[in-house]
Amino acid sequence: MTGLEETVLETLPNMIGLLLAAFATALIIRSRNEFFKAVRGWAVALFIAATAVLWAVELLRDYMGGFYASSHVALDATYVVFAIWLCVLVSSLFSAYSEFASTRRFVAWLRERPLNLITVWGAVGLAVIVAWWASGPEDRQGLGWDSPLLWILAAYLAASIAITVFVPVRERARNRMSAMMAETRIGVALLATAGMGLPATEFVFGVVLNETMGFDASNPYAWIMVGFFVALVRSVTHPQFSAMVVDPAFENTKRSGFRDFDIPRGVYLIQDEKADSSFGLFSELVSLPLRPDIDIPGKDASPSATLEFLIPRGLVATREFPDNVRRSYDLQVTPIIWLTESAGERRIAPTSLAVLTDTMIRFMENNPNSIVLLEGVEYLITFNDFRRVLRSLDSLNETAWITKARLLITIDPKAFDQKDLAMLERDRKVLRGSDEIGLLKRDSKIRAAPGARDDAGQ
Repeated sequence: MTGLEETVLETLPNMIGLLLAAFATALIIRSRNEFFKAVRGWAVALFIAATAVLWAVELLRDYMGGFYASSHVALDATYVVFAIWLCVLVSSLFSAYSEFASTRRFVAWLRERPLNLITVWGAVGLAVIVAWWASGPEDRQGLGWDSPLLWILAAYLAASIAITVFVPVRERARNRMSAMMAETRIGVALLATAGMGLPATEFVFGVVLNETMGFDASNPYAWIMVGFFVALVRSVTHPQFSAMVVDPAFENTKRSGFRDFDIPRGVYLIQDEKADSSFGLFSELVSLPLRPDIDIPGKDASPSATLEFLIPRGLVATREFPDNVRRSYDLQVTPIIWLTESAGERRIAPTSLAVLTDTMIRFMENNPNSIVLLEGVEYLITFNDFRRVLRSLDSLNETAWITKARLLITIDPKAFDQKDLAMLERDRKVLRGSDEIGLLKRDSKIRAAPGARDDAGQ
């Protein structure tokens, strides 16, 4: 390879790759701590760092002397294993283990269940890496089609790609994954493409062609790596990373008595000029526990599920100032997202509709039996096309039904024409004002379990 070919095909793409890694790091820093509240953020950051190290080693190889000559194939294999395992991690967190997406819940879950798909597959990958480094330099330099190291690495890569694809497909077939918005699907697709493409490219071109087949002609694979990395950086700006990770909380408002009604799971469109009745219903649902003498489904199987049934956890997204909402409706710890153009913690701009939708979807997916209140649809429509807002609400609908959540959407009917109002009412139970909310509560009264005292709710 001539000096010009080496510059164009190796040096230049490696330098551009490092610049892209620096740019991605700047994006992460700009997102402050929100990025790392989700485990997927840590995984992507590690992926970026590992790829940057690979490119840095390629640029500095002339200064590394004999170490590079004897170890660069093992370094390539280490990158392939580590990068594709991170892809399995992220895929699992978007599907089978989505309820443990937040860093805090993920750490607690690992302590309770140290043996799971992620840790077991990571241990297998670690064994593959150890096997490569335990072999002598002469074994790694003399790779051939009969080399066990090569086939072990190929098998781990192929199996990891299969897991990355299969697990989300299986979870969607089980209706455990909600329908993502188009913007989120694009981001997930870019992430999956980069996550599988980068290690696969390094394996095929860097290990197999260079080391096994002795291919030493002009090889543009470094540019292919840069292309996949661009997809990775682009995915960081999509809603699945911009979306907040909202840690749920059991409301601790000091209120006496118990709740003797429990509205059915589903989606409710509450029409009222003011949202007082909607907030009042929400406050009762999350701050008053159900009377303890009722017959709770599955109470013998899971104490945590019983607690979530008695005292569901809630989330509010509102145009109202959060402190005013807390004072008016006795909400002390329930997470509240403020829809506003001003930047700040737990604030989402009305133009970031996909971010808002994805945040609410993740909350419902991660918290069965949750109660979510959305107030400010009119405000969202002033910044977005009505049909786009409607598609967002439909995505929330689907998630609420799949996760058995209660979704309360409150609107002022006078703000909509009849055609738009009819589209909002479709597939949602309509409640017109406080009177119909009162009827719903009356019709949703629950009875005590057989043999329980009738005055338990007094």
